[in-house]
Amino acid sequence: PIMALIFNNITLALFTILCYLFIYLYFHFTRNFNFWKKLGVSYVKPLPFVGNLKEVMFLKENVGKTFQRIYNEHSDKPFVGIFAFDQPSLLIRDLDLVKNILVKDAQYFIDRVVTVDENLDPLLGKNMFVIKGQRWRRVRVNLTPVFTSAKMKLMFYLVELCGKDLVKYLDMVTADGYPVDARETMAKFTTDVIASCAFGINSNSLKNPDAEFRRYMRNIFDFSIRRGLAGLTMFFAPNLKRILKLKFVDDDTTNYIRKAVWQTVDYREKNEVIRNDFLDSMIEMRNKWKRSVQEDKIPAKSQENDSHFEIDGDEFVAQAFAFLAAGFETSGTTLSYALYELALHSEIQQRLRAEITQVLDKHHGELTYDGIHEMSYLDLVVRETLRRYPVISFLDRKCVNDYELPSPSGKGTIILPAGTGIYISVVAIQNDPKYYPTPEKFDPERFTEENKHNQPNYTYFPFGEGPRRCIG
Repeated sequence: PIMALIFNNITLALFTILCYLFIYLYFHFTRNFNFWKKLGVSYVKPLPFVGNLKEVMFLKENVGKTFQRIYNEHSDKPFVGIFAFDQPSLLIRDLDLVKNILVKDAQYFIDRVVTVDENLDPLLGKNMFVIKGQRWRRVRVNLTPVFTSAKMKLMFYLVELCGKDLVKYLDMVTADGYPVDARETMAKFTTDVIASCAFGINSNSLKNPDAEFRRYMRNIFDFSIRRGLAGLTMFFAPNLKRILKLKFVDDDTTNYIRKAVWQTVDYREKNEVIRNDFLDSMIEMRNKWKRSVQEDKIPAKSQENDSHFEIDGDEFVAQAFAFLAAGFETSGTTLSYALYELALHSEIQQRLRAEITQVLDKHHGELTYDGIHEMSYLDLVVRETLRRYPVISFLDRKCVNDYELPSPSGKGTIILPAGTGIYISVVAIQNDPKYYPTPEKFDPERFTEENKHNQPNYTYFPFGEGPRRCIG
């Protein structure tokens, strides 16, 4: 009886503790749920613990689809309040507000919401797409010369070599008449291109599907529950990501990329190898930075002052990783969707094929940088692919200072507090029938010079817009 009594008391105590914990968490996660109501802003009714991300948490939708659905359900509103778990955020619909946030008043929204602990996830946390404030400005200014059209032109021969390997591969795998997995083939091709342009590595993904470089890239971008949760929390709950120690890039992949970068850098410097690729530009920038440090023009450690630029160690590797991450998955996905639409629309495919053949004949069968720019219909096809299937489904910004927004009622203004997350659904705007009639139709003619003039500004931005638009 005594043991039973003790057991019952312990059970009751544990139950009580759990009840108090649940009540505490409930009130903690719902403490902000009147935020938009107090400001007089229409909002989507949130659920405790998940806010408006229930469908995402249960893997029924990705975040892009959730934002697109909310955008479509509030067609009469300039913006709508949402909750990322417990945090009030704003989804922008009005194009004038899109312009103000991304361009005109960009100084109020210069940081992105996405936050990564650089000690936990250094290659992601230290790269240009994630860092904030003056540190981001310095990195952006110093990296911009790496992405000039002249630099891109110098790298084109590397893309051409990978293209020739792709042609050989397709000739081989289609010889017996079997179908080809276009998505996987494009992923292999873009892996080879980015590995060559970014790291000077011949990854051989087309020739060897189990190649080491390709295997590590798949490890980064292939979906898993843990990686999906890491990606979700770095946008919407960075504190939870830090507490749970969720890494988007695991230690093995981080160490592999570090090793690949520094081995290539050491080899090139010792043997004076010049390839005119992205890594060469980074090495040149690093050497310039080291000379400046030696001449005492800037302090060696950027941590002493957030505005100083440092390009060494993981700071160096992180920017190379950013080029890799931004170019690999996005390019492969766009190519896959373009091929999908061309397969569905034979008339578009035939017209594009005729243009490519004509330009190649003009350049004696060689694919050249200038020749690519002469393929105007190819440009239309790519633009329409990026409209229909933007690789970045939404843009995120953080309000860094209090900001006045026009009141939804049309009378007066409301104050958007510093720290509020701002989201702009790229996929929703670019597939809004108000701006693109029959948006589900694949129609490259939307982007002819004549038709582009009829499109409102800020209805097409697959690479972002404003100071934090895609650098390349």
